[in-house]
Amino acid sequence: MSVIQYLRARTKLWGAAGLWAGTLLIAFDLYAAAVTYIPQYRVRNDFRLIYGAALTALRHGYSHLYDLSAQKATVEGLGAGFYWSPFLNPPPLVWLATPFTLVPFNVAIVLWTVFLLVAAVLAWYVAAPGGWLTRAAHLALWLGVFPVAFGLMVGQPVALVAAAVAASWWLADRNHPVLAGLALSVIAIKPQVALLIPLCLLVSGHTRMFGSWLVATGLMVLVALAALGPDGMHRYSDVLSLASQWEPTRRYAVAGPLGLGPQIYAVQAIVVVAAVVAAWRHRHAGAEVPIAAGITASLLFTPYVGFQDFAMLVVAGWLALRAQPSPWQVGLLVVGYALLELALLVLAIPILLAEAAFLISLALPAAKPPRDLHELPVVAWSRR
Repeated sequence: MSVIQYLRARTKLWGAAGLWAGTLLIAFDLYAAAVTYIPQYRVRNDFRLIYGAALTALRHGYSHLYDLSAQKATVEGLGAGFYWSPFLNPPPLVWLATPFTLVPFNVAIVLWTVFLLVAAVLAWYVAAPGGWLTRAAHLALWLGVFPVAFGLMVGQPVALVAAAVAASWWLADRNHPVLAGLALSVIAIKPQVALLIPLCLLVSGHTRMFGSWLVATGLMVLVALAALGPDGMHRYSDVLSLASQWEPTRRYAVAGPLGLGPQIYAVQAIVVVAAVVAAWRHRHAGAEVPIAAGITASLLFTPYVGFQDFAMLVVAGWLALRAQPSPWQVGLLVVGYALLELALLVLAIPILLAEAAFLISLALPAAKPPRDLHELPVVAWSRR
């Protein structure tokens, strides 16, 4: 058997193993949801907060969007058993959710869940690399890893951001930078999980994509400022300040193990430098590595990280695989996936270390792949 035949067979073997593992994980997630979550699906789903925020804005005006007493009354008014916690996302998520208020909450929550699932499948469809077997394995592993499954269960908008980032790469890869930037602007619904992607695109030479994102985002900011007004902005600032002190928002962020203080600013500065170096090393090339670096750096930079936000790292991994990664980068991705599945057990530190190692690997000079391996499936992950 030639080297090429051997590696092709190995790729098929890994694809089959990944498909089987992902299917088992999906089955486990469905079982866990059935016994622990589905009975309280309506009252535990975070969509209740998004739906409640949209209703609050419609009933009281956007200046009261972050009025905690108005939010609380609206959410608890959805029915018996509903409990409230502050809505923290920016206004664009409320704009996106407002059409769902045209139907009763019991209908809207089902439509929202379907919306998220479609977004998750779209993210996989446009970004996952490989042939049909490899892509099927990526889909099963994507839907099976617990942060992704949990995010879908609880109605978190992470899948929407993942789809926006994946679509922006897809459009950029097909030489549609303006449309790519417009797609990227959707990250405004949950910006902290992709905050540094635009900077990485700018540094790497994707100026038209960056410019399109900047114009679209600037317009959204102006509309949001006008709608909220000074009182609304003051309330939003107070809510964010309050949330930065909560343990759940810091549990999986760098601020969790390090605590709040000057050390956080030093780490954030290092993360930004590493992301910029990674983007600069891949300037005037594809957008895969700059976006992957931007995702990873964003999750290391932000003080607001939820367990479900780690879904973005899978998208970063797909894009890295398309950029002909080194064997040790592939190993990091495998280890990182395992850590994400076990995140509730291993908690933050191992995941943060894996994120940091992956970001550093993207910033280091890449070795050229062997010339005779360019047509192999394992390397063809980087092809369309």
